[in-house]
Amino acid sequence: MTQGYSHWYIDGSLEGEGPADFTVERIAALNKIIAATGVKPVFHGNFKAPLGSDVDALAASALDYVKKEVDVCAALGGAPLIVHGGGVVEPRLVKKARERGLNRLITNLRELVAYGTERGVEIWLENLCNYTRFHPFYYICTTEDEVERVLDSVPGLHLFLDVSHAYVNEGDPLSFFSKLSHRVVGMSFSDNNGDRDSHFPLGRGNLDFPALVDAIQRTGWQGLIGFETRGGTLRGGVDHLNQLVASSR
Repeated sequence: MTQGYSHWYIDGSLEGEGPADFTVERIAALNKIIAATGVKPVFHGNFKAPLGSDVDALAASALDYVKKEVDVCAALGGAPLIVHGGGVVEPRLVKKARERGLNRLITNLRELVAYGTERGVEIWLENLCNYTRFHPFYYICTTEDEVERVLDSVPGLHLFLDVSHAYVNEGDPLSFFSKLSHRVVGMSFSDNNGDRDSHFPLGRGNLDFPALVDAIQRTGWQGLIGFETRGGTLRGGVDHLNQLVASSR
C-alpha cells in the first residue's frame, strides 16, 4: 500500500490456496485487511484445471472446480478470476484433440462467465505458452488466433495477457497486444529468451519490452500490470518499467 500498489495475487495453483482452503474465518480476516488497506485481490486460478480438455468428463469436473474459485472471489468482494485453457496430454491426433479442447473451453467459459456475472466476478482469460517441442502435452488457447476466437465466442470475457507466455516459441507479444488490446484488462510481465516461460526479472531475457511500452503509450491502454518474476524484486520490476517509460518520451 505504501508503495502505491493496488492489487495482489492469490495464486490458486499453490498448495494451501485452493477453494477448500478459504474457510469462513480466513475470508473474514482477508476482508478486514482489504478494507483497511484498500489493496484488492486478483485470484489467479489454478492453471492445471483443464477447462479445455478433450475429455468431456474432465472438462466438466474442471468447470465445477473453477466455479468454486468464483465463489471464493465473490466472498472476497468480487475479486476477478484469471482462468486458463488447460491442455491435452499425449493425443494420437493432435489437431483434432486441440480443436475439441478449444471448443470445450468455449462452452465452459460461456457458462463460467454467466456464473461469475451472477456473483459479481469478472472472468479474465490468460493465454498459455505455445510449447510445441519436447513435451507430451499441448496447452489450449495459446496463439493469437486461438485467443481471438475464444474472445469472439464468449461475450463478457476479458483477456489477461501474459506477455512472457506469448513470447515462447518465437511468439510475438507485441502483435498479440496490438491485435487484442481492446479486450485486455491487464498484463502479466516477466522476461525470457523465447524458448520457455523462465519468469526472469525484466531485462534479463530478450523480450522487447521497450517496443511493448511504446505500444502501450501509443494506444493509451490502461489496465493492471502484474509481475510473475523470480530472482528479482517487485520494486526492481516497477523501476525498470519506469525507466523504459521515461526513455520513450
